[in-house]
Amino acid sequence: MRVALLIVMLLLLPPDLRAAEPVRVAVAANFRSTLEQINARFEAETGQPILLSSASTGVLYNQILHGAPFDLFFAADQATPERLATEVGGSTFCYAIGQLVMVGGGRDLALLADPRLSLAIANPATAPYGAAAMDVLARPEFAAAGERKLVRGNNVLQAYQFWRSGGTDLALVARALAPDGTPVPGDWHRPLAQHAMVLPRGAGSTAVETYLSWIRSDTVRSQIIKAGYAPCP
Repeated sequence: MRVALLIVMLLLLPPDLRAAEPVRVAVAANFRSTLEQINARFEAETGQPILLSSASTGVLYNQILHGAPFDLFFAADQATPERLATEVGGSTFCYAIGQLVMVGGGRDLALLADPRLSLAIANPATAPYGAAAMDVLARPEFAAAGERKLVRGNNVLQAYQFWRSGGTDLALVARALAPDGTPVPGDWHRPLAQHAMVLPRGAGSTAVETYLSWIRSDTVRSQIIKAGYAPCP
């Protein structure tokens, strides 16, 4: 009901105010394609444009700190937006729980122990999925592959593209990018609870509030789960 009321409020705004400026969203690479699908229906129903900018969580964090004009930040972890909230103000909320999968070479995770098989991951310094992948590779059973060729993408989408194009034998990526990948047990790596926050530029905006209510709706929650994420607690 609240979503419907907010959408009505947005539609009642004069056309020149309703869509004078898009809601600007910074989104982690793993979630971009899912958010594009979510936004398509929102834009069709409200006429309010949403402008996405995508990169790894760490890169987006630095852009925001240096003044990038975003209203919302959808990160691939919990720690980064929480740190940002202490620096610029605001609070965070969970919107999805990410899942890590292996692609390539069959469905046996033991392949991660084979040093002959090259592997693509996201850059662990800036991408939470890359840091989670490094947690997996640090397990004792995979120590034998310590000298393998390890290719780091700028983000998890690029890591997936490295594997998809034949550049590596295996990749550790988000399940949302590879629904048929082999699931990696969640207790093998740090949590991938993905949090978002309203940035100071978007605070108090009717368009942002309406969009957030849409994101939190049961309709969108189901879409997020269908895309390959687990629901937030």
